[in-house]
Amino acid sequence: MSTQTAGQLASVSVDVGGQEIVFETGKLAKQADGAVVVRSGETMILATAVGRPDARPDADFFPLTVDVEEKMYAAGKIPGGFFKREGRATERATLTARMIDRPIRPLWPKGFRNEVQVICTVLSADLVTPHDILCINGASAALMISPLPFLGPIGAVRVGRIEDEFVLNPTLEQLQESSLDLIVVGTSEALTMVEAGADQVPEDTILEALELAHAEIRKICAALESLREEVGKAKWVDVDLTAELEDAHGDHVRAAIAEHGIKEAGVVVEQLVESLSPSVSMSSTEDDMTKRAQTRSSFAAILEKARLSAVEGPLREQFLDGLRELTDAEQDSKELKSAKRELLLNRILEELQLPFPVGAEPAEGEPAVKDSQTKQFVKRAFDTVYKDLVRKKIAVEKRRPDGRSEEEIRPVSAEVQVSPRTHGSALFTRGQTQIMTLLTLGTMKEGQRIDDLSLEQNRRYMHHYNFPPFSVGETGFMRGPKRRDIGHGALAQRALEAVIPPVEDFPYTVRLVSETLESNGSSSMGSVCGSTLALMDAGVPIAAPVSGIAMGLVKEGDDYVILTDIQGAEDHLGDMDFKVAGTRDGITALQMDIKITGVTQEIMRSALEQAKRARISILETMLEAIPEPRAEMPDHAPRISTIKIDPEFIGMVIGKGGETIRGLEAEYDVQIDIEEDGTILVYSTEGEKGEAAVSAINALTKSPEVGDTYTGKVVKTTEFGAFVELKKGTDGLLHVSNVGPGRVAHIEDVMSRGDVVDVLVQEVDKDRGRIGLKLVAKHENGALVTPEELVERAKDAPPRPPREERPRGGGRDRGRSRERA
Repeated sequence: MSTQTAGQLASVSVDVGGQEIVFETGKLAKQADGAVVVRSGETMILATAVGRPDARPDADFFPLTVDVEEKMYAAGKIPGGFFKREGRATERATLTARMIDRPIRPLWPKGFRNEVQVICTVLSADLVTPHDILCINGASAALMISPLPFLGPIGAVRVGRIEDEFVLNPTLEQLQESSLDLIVVGTSEALTMVEAGADQVPEDTILEALELAHAEIRKICAALESLREEVGKAKWVDVDLTAELEDAHGDHVRAAIAEHGIKEAGVVVEQLVESLSPSVSMSSTEDDMTKRAQTRSSFAAILEKARLSAVEGPLREQFLDGLRELTDAEQDSKELKSAKRELLLNRILEELQLPFPVGAEPAEGEPAVKDSQTKQFVKRAFDTVYKDLVRKKIAVEKRRPDGRSEEEIRPVSAEVQVSPRTHGSALFTRGQTQIMTLLTLGTMKEGQRIDDLSLEQNRRYMHHYNFPPFSVGETGFMRGPKRRDIGHGALAQRALEAVIPPVEDFPYTVRLVSETLESNGSSSMGSVCGSTLALMDAGVPIAAPVSGIAMGLVKEGDDYVILTDIQGAEDHLGDMDFKVAGTRDGITALQMDIKITGVTQEIMRSALEQAKRARISILETMLEAIPEPRAEMPDHAPRISTIKIDPEFIGMVIGKGGETIRGLEAEYDVQIDIEEDGTILVYSTEGEKGEAAVSAINALTKSPEVGDTYTGKVVKTTEFGAFVELKKGTDGLLHVSNVGPGRVAHIEDVMSRGDVVDVLVQEVDKDRGRIGLKLVAKHENGALVTPEELVERAKDAPPRPPREERPRGGGRDRGRSRERA
C-alpha cells in the first residue's frame, strides 16, 4: 500500500492479486460530500456520495439510494437504438448497484434517517478489468472521506478458479474460463456480503475462497482508512461528542420528556442545540458549521434514544404477555396474523399508560389522546420489543415462530405440465411460497443482444422473475420489473447457468419466466426449483437438476441458531440471509447478506452443510414429479436440425442477394441460420418441413455421385441431349441415348426446356467436370411418364427438318461463302 498527497489532491494504492487499485480524490466532483476516482488497468470509475444534513421528517427507514451509471463512451461505443444515448440502467448496472447497497446499508448509526445518495459512473472501461469491484470499493472510499457517518470501510474482492487454482480479481477473459465467480465484500473484522456463480463447486472450496478473499479485503480497508486520515472530512456524527453530551445533558432531555412529553421535548432539545452550538454569523467558518451539525446530530441521537426508552419501559410492563402471545401467530395465515397484530397494536395505542403528557390537554373527564409523534414512538417500541422477543425465542429457547425445528422444511410439492401450450412448465410450492415457471424455446436469432460494458454480446439463456402484488395479498402498480425482481431473476439464472447444455448439443434460445404466485420466504430459491422442473419438462438435456434453499441465522450473545427454509419474519428479524443453490455434486449459486459481525468460519461451514442436506431433500421431492429430462420435446416446440457443409458452399446456400436462402425459408416455412464454419441450423415448427428443408440443403451442397437421383428442370436442349439442372450451379447431361430402351431421333420429341424430370447419375468425371445422367421419369400434369412411354411417343413424332449446318471459321468463312454466291 502506498499513499501520496499534494495540496488537496491525495491518492492511495493497494495491490490485490498482483493488480494495483488506485484511489484518487481532490480533483473531480469537489462539491460532492465525498468523491473518489478508482483505477485499475485502464478501467476508471468516479464514485460520489452526498447526504442531507437533516433527517427526513417522520421517516421510518434509512433513505439510501445507490445508482451505477454505465456510460458507453467509456468503451468507445455509441449506444444503440434510435436516441443514441443511455436510457434506463442496464441489467448489469442494476445488479452492481444492488451489490453496493446491500453491504453498506447496515453500516450506519442506529436511527440514522438522513437521505444519502451514492452514484458510481464508469468513465473508462478497457474490457479487461471488471468495473463492478471498483464501484463497490469506490463507494466505500467516497463515504469514508465524506462527513456522512458511515461505519466502514468495506472492501470488495472477486475470486475466480481456473484449473483448480484461485485467481484474485480475474479479468473478463479469465472469468469466461473460470469455474467460479465469487464476489466477497466485508470489513476488516467480518464478511458482510457474498455473491457467487459456480460450476458445481464443493462447499469446502467456497469456504477456502472466502478466507483468501478476506485477507485481501483487510488490505483494501487499511488503504481506505489511510485515505480518510489524509483527507477525510469531520463526520456529522461524532461518537465522542455524543457520549460527552449524553453525560452532560442526558438527564435534562429525559426530564423534558417527562415534563412536556415526546413531541414538546423536541423544542427543549432544539434550544439546547442552539445554546451549545456556535452561532451563525458573517464571520462563521467551516469548522463552526461542522460543529453545529455534529451537535445537532448528537442531540438527535440522544433524543431518539430517550424517547424510545420512555415508551418501551411502560410497554413491556403493561403488554409483555400480549406481545409474547403474538409471537405464536407467525404460524397463522397472513390475514389472521395481520388481524391479531393490528388488534393488539390498536389496543396498546389506546390503553398504554405513559408517565408523561401524550398530547393536547383533554377536556375534563375525557381521556388523553396521544398525538401523532407519540403514536409513532409507541409503534416503534412495539416493533422493538416484538423483534427482541422473537429473536430470543429462536436463539435462546430454540423455538421458531411457526413451531418448526431448526432444520425442518415446510411442506414441498412439485408438478409439471401445468400450462398446455408453453414448451415447458412447472409449479413448485414450499409452504406459503408458490412459483410457476414457464419455459419458451426459440431460435438462436431470438437470443438477447447485450449492449453494455462487458464482453457478452448475445445471451441464449435468460431467466426473468416477476413479483406481482397479489402474491403477498396486496395491491400495487404493475410498471415493469423492480430492482429486486431483476436481482432475483439474475440469481436464479446464475444458479442454472452451469447445467444448461452447450449450443453444440442444444442449439436453442431458452427463456424461463418465474411467476411468484405466493410469497412468504425465498421466492428466488423457489424460482430455481421451478425452473429446473420446467427445463426437464421441456426436454432440455440439463447436466444435472438444481435445487435451492434459503438459510437464516439468529445470534443473541453466545447463543445462536441456524435456520433452514426461513420465512418472512425470520428473514426480517434475523442476522443473516443465506441463499444456496446447487446439484448433488456442488454449489452453482450463492448469495449471502450478513447484518452483524461475529459470523465465524465454523458458523458458515455449519450453514453450508445444513443447506446441502436441505437442498438434497427438496431435490428428491422434485424428482418424484419428473425424474429426468423428457426424451422428446413437446409437439408444438420448435425443431432445430443441424447440418455441416463445406464453408465453400455457404455462398451457394445464400444465393445472389440472399435469393436462395429466402426461397428455402418461404418454400418450407423454416428459419435458417448459417455460421461461418459451415454449420447450418434449420428451425421449424413442423418436423416434416424441417426434414424437407434439410434434404433440400443437402441436395444443394452435396456433390453428385454415381447412383444419386435428382429431380430437376431441363435448362437447355441440343442435338445430342438435354442439360438438366441438378442444383444451383450444377447441370448434368441427359444424352439422347439414355432417354429409354430404344432410339430417340431428337431430344425435343420427348422433352423441352422447362420440363421437370427425375434422373439418375450414372457417370461423374470430376477431371473434366462432366456428369452423365439417365432418365428415370418425366413429370407431366402431376403424373410420372416412364421412359418406355416416351420412346413410343418419339416413334410417332413428325419428321424434323435437318439442322442447318453453321459455317465454320467465323466471319471469314461467311464472307467467302457470300463471294462464291
